[in-house]
Amino acid sequence: MATEPDPRLVYALTLRGHDEVSEARLDLGAGARRILPLVDGKRCIGDLHLFARPGELGPIVAELESQRLIEVCGVVEEPAEAQRRARASAELALLAQSKRQVEGLFDAVLGAAGHVWEARVADSVNMSVLRRVLREAVDVVYFRSGEEAARRIVAAVRPIFEQMQQTR
Repeated sequence: MATEPDPRLVYALTLRGHDEVSEARLDLGAGARRILPLVDGKRCIGDLHLFARPGELGPIVAELESQRLIEVCGVVEEPAEAQRRARASAELALLAQSKRQVEGLFDAVLGAAGHVWEARVADSVNMSVLRRVLREAVDVVYFRSGEEAARRIVAAVRPIFEQMQQTR
């Protein structure tokens, strides 16, 4: 089982990786296919967790490295304490705003069953938890209320995911 990579590591595509992004030839897993084009020599591993499910990033990185599609090209410095505090404060503000954006959404789509998802959103302690809750909720809406309802939920939560990406 692959361990989670150091979130400060920065990976770049190898020549083989560029070729694979241009024209898929290898039998890569879905997660690896999703992450590979995001490896740009600028983003650190800590930034890529937004595009992977919990516990998925380590095995994906290991797979891409073993296929010689990516390689370490640097390490980002630890942010200063003031930067960490500012980032934490910005994340809390984004979390509160995001919760307000989806308030009542699941009740409207799922009726009484939506109360559980409303509570899970309200109980989310950070953006990573909220992201997981929203992904799970979209799946539930899809299976209970159909594709059209799931598309409405995705359209409503997409701005939250975009805001999360912009703050990284």
